[in-house]
Amino acid sequence: MTLRIFEALVGAGVTLLALGIWLWGIPAWVEPNDFVTVSPDLMPRVAVGAIGALGLMMCLHRLFLEPDRTTPAPIDATSTIMTVIVLGLFAVAVTLMLTVGYLVGGAFITGALTIFMGQRKWWAIALTALCPPLLLWGFFEVLLGIPLP
Repeated sequence: MTLRIFEALVGAGVTLLALGIWLWGIPAWVEPNDFVTVSPDLMPRVAVGAIGALGLMMCLHRLFLEPDRTTPAPIDATSTIMTVIVLGLFAVAVTLMLTVGYLVGGAFITGALTIFMGQRKWWAIALTALCPPLLLWGFFEVLLGIPLP
């Protein structure tokens, strides 16, 4: 399998995942509300629609516009292990968010990914782990009044 075909398959997979979330995920998780002028599912649908459209564009670009047809796909044991580690980190973060709360899960995933990407300075890890979750929590909880888990 060449890199071009691999990336086309990734784009197609992202598109199909976005379509599934659009059709089944958002209606299952977003409750309708008659008291607001903007539907609560607008932003999730815009985000998922954009991700799906970008995945489709990636797939079509790699299939029809990419001239490189010989580079091998980067599928080896190291890449597979790294992918499994990152997926495991996200699974732990989601579990923490659902059981302990958003702030703990958000700080865990941003800190863990910062370390995973090679940052070793404790102050940079602390800033990266704490600031984005606190800012997002403050934006939704304080400004918008939308409680996070």
